[in-house]
Amino acid sequence: MRKLVSRFLIGCLFAGLMALLSLALAQAGPPAQAEQPPQGTQPPQSDCKTCHAEFQAAWEKGAHGRTTSDPAFSKAWQEQGSPRQCLTCHTTGYDGTTDTYKAEGVTCEACHSPIPANHPQDPMPSDRSGKLCGTCHTETFFEWQASKHRQVDLACVGCHDPHATNLKGKDPSSLCSSCHRDRASNFAHSPHSQTGLTCADCHLGPLGGQTGEGHAVRDHSFNVRLTTCNTCHAYQMHDPVEVHPDKVTPTPPPDSLVSVEKLSVSAEPSPVSPFGFAVLSALIGLAGGMVLAPWLERWYRHLNRRDEDK
Repeated sequence: MRKLVSRFLIGCLFAGLMALLSLALAQAGPPAQAEQPPQGTQPPQSDCKTCHAEFQAAWEKGAHGRTTSDPAFSKAWQEQGSPRQCLTCHTTGYDGTTDTYKAEGVTCEACHSPIPANHPQDPMPSDRSGKLCGTCHTETFFEWQASKHRQVDLACVGCHDPHATNLKGKDPSSLCSSCHRDRASNFAHSPHSQTGLTCADCHLGPLGGQTGEGHAVRDHSFNVRLTTCNTCHAYQMHDPVEVHPDKVTPTPPPDSLVSVEKLSVSAEPSPVSPFGFAVLSALIGLAGGMVLAPWLERWYRHLNRRDEDK
């Protein structure tokens, strides 16, 4: 019994030490940073590929990386007399007064600026809003503002990869189904789906006429136009009523995203109390102390014998 009490006391001693150490580490502030250069000074030019090789490779193959070198652009630009206003979007940092620019193509700095003076210690800023994309893709941005996507704050980068400039899915319809799962499932059993139509055929219909600013080719309001329906159903507009009898419009199935959209999600994690770690450390220390107690007792007796022999 005496040995058990002794081991328990040693375990409590270890538990107290572990708990105090855990609290000290949890409450310690971040290490002091070295003095940084003054803000506003540009750091030495560095190659983004050194740290972001994957993004760099995707950018080089994407439309943003080839906005100036693309043969289709060069041909169309020269045919129009090389208008200088095109360089506002096809280069980075174009200055119309001096007719100069920082770099060809839409480079990293076009979306990640201003560059922090002590990058990479401080991360590069990133504007993920649709407004930034709208500075060049004006027509698409105008259509998106009138869409349901804008109302739920689903910006361009929600569907488009800004580096590779392609969709974040193998095709538009699979991308739509990643959010509109119930609607995609119901559509799969519809006559439209059986004829080979997809979501994009009706909700991302091609724009009529010549492409304008931003070279928009598809309608990003995501509304189905009457002209889109008439492409396939024009002959039905004047059919007798008997051919298409009135039917009760079925109630649409509930959208599973409605409840998700109402959830309040915070980007910051909830703080964790350090006392939980202290209790866990104390239990580990108690167990470790009781296991080590026999060896500590032997070592203590050995020291006493050595002192007595002296």
